[in-house]
Amino acid sequence: MSDQPNIRELTEDETWEILGKHQIGRLATAVGGDVEIFPVNFAATNRRIFVRTAPGSKLAEIAVNGHVAFEVDEVGADLAYSVVLKGAAEILEHDDDITDAEATGLLTFLDTHKPVWLRITPTAMSGRRFTR
Repeated sequence: MSDQPNIRELTEDETWEILGKHQIGRLATAVGGDVEIFPVNFAATNRRIFVRTAPGSKLAEIAVNGHVAFEVDEVGADLAYSVVLKGAAEILEHDDDITDAEATGLLTFLDTHKPVWLRITPTAMSGRRFTR
C-alpha cells in the first residue's frame, strides 16, 4: 500500500478488470541491451494477454528473448490508472492455441494483415489508481 492517500494499489482482480476494458497497450522488449516499446492492440482473457502481429522487429525480438513488459494506462480529469505486468511472451504455433487466441475477438486498429499471435503469461503485475 502507498503511504500517499491519493495513490491506491489495485488488487489482482481490479488489475485484470482495467486490462479488460482496454484494447491498446504498450509492449516492451529487450534484446542485446536495446529496449524497445511498441503500441499494440491486445485482448485480455483468462489472465493472459493476446496480441496479433506481423513479421518484423517485434516478432524477431520476442523470438530471441520472450521476457517482456506490458503496460496499459487510463487517464481522466480526476482519476488515472496504471497497470504494468512482466511476463513471458510466446509465439503461438499450435492450432489449439491459435483457436483460443482467435476466440478473443481481437481486432487490429488498422486493417493490415497480422497473421501471428502472441500470448503473454504474466509472472508479476501491479496496478495503481491515482486521484487528484
